[in-house]
Amino acid sequence: MKPVHLASAVLLAGLISAIAPASAQTPTSPTITAAQERPAAPQAPLILLLDGLGVYVESNYIGVSSLARPLQQQGFRTRTDSHLMARTQGLVPDIIIGHSMGGETAMRYAARLVRSGYPAPLIITIDAAPAPPPCPVARCINIAGPGFTRVRGATNISAWAAGARFVNHAQLPTHPAVKQLILQETGSWLSRRKVASAGASNARQSRAKPAQADGTRSSAQAPATSPKPKASAQTLPNSATSETPRNGG
Repeated sequence: MKPVHLASAVLLAGLISAIAPASAQTPTSPTITAAQERPAAPQAPLILLLDGLGVYVESNYIGVSSLARPLQQQGFRTRTDSHLMARTQGLVPDIIIGHSMGGETAMRYAARLVRSGYPAPLIITIDAAPAPPPCPVARCINIAGPGFTRVRGATNISAWAAGARFVNHAQLPTHPAVKQLILQETGSWLSRRKVASAGASNARQSRAKPAQADGTRSSAQAPATSPKPKASAQTLPNSATSETPRNGG
């Protein structure tokens, strides 16, 4: 009897080992998390800040990099670089703000973006120097102190008239009056963008609604079939009942 029991045990073990891999290979449904179900939120608009000659570090107190924090509070993303753009070549910003030689670089870089087919950024410059080209996009703002070049095609604003008096060239981007001018311009740009985005969304919804309404009307407004007149016994002789409906043909 022992050989019989041994053979049975071997057979049972073989069956278990054959069934286990099959069950282990049974595909399971993937788990869908809430993050996978929701579409990714759109990124905030990007501002490129370009400092002038001699400012090669990001700081809250020097150059246009001092604008990074208030711009982020408005809802923008920011990237800071020098006028050499060693770290930011290839970026496609929505707004470029440049001081001194960074202002001239802002103009030339925006022109390259437009020639490459990218959307034209808003350009804001402060004392653009030494020889800025004409404004290459639809809107340029140039805030200039005494003795600095007016940018052709730009809206040129006198820093002196705006309240930044007796401020030297290096400190002009950090003056409260200049910061206020820039933040007003970027805030207006952001408001226009939100309005345009809301308008585009409403237009898409409006295009979708007529199709849905047409389908609803076609079913709701379908003309009711009027009941066919019932024939009398005189009109249909030999009929089995006087209320037999008349044949439509």
